[in-house]
Amino acid sequence: MAKTRTDLINQVLDRLNILVYGQSPSLEDVQRADRIVDGAIAKLASLDIYYVQDPGQAGPSGGAIEDEAFLPLADYIASFHLLADARTQALAQIAEAELRTIAAPARTLRTLRVDPALTPRRYGYYRGGI
Repeated sequence: MAKTRTDLINQVLDRLNILVYGQSPSLEDVQRADRIVDGAIAKLASLDIYYVQDPGQAGPSGGAIEDEAFLPLADYIASFHLLADARTQALAQIAEAELRTIAAPARTLRTLRVDPALTPRRYGYYRGGI
């Protein structure tokens, strides 16, 4: 199930240790993080790292962020915050590598498998030896 922009912002605030477990974010924190989301997603797209199909609108509302990219995307966006420290920057580098892996195309040199019924019968005898 795809995550919304609100879920992404809450995860970003959680990664920055702004929220305590069970606490809802303040409107000011949500607006500050919401301003960063569009720029970070645009930067990812311009660098050909990862493209988010539907990031939602500012406010926050809407959005359909893929589950496999949700956590790395939150880590990457958290690094744009003014309070980001060395730990957050390291998580952003790991997240960038994960997003590159997720966005990478499938391998092109796959082994062709032929149905055994289509291959000709091979008659040969083992004569022993070396």
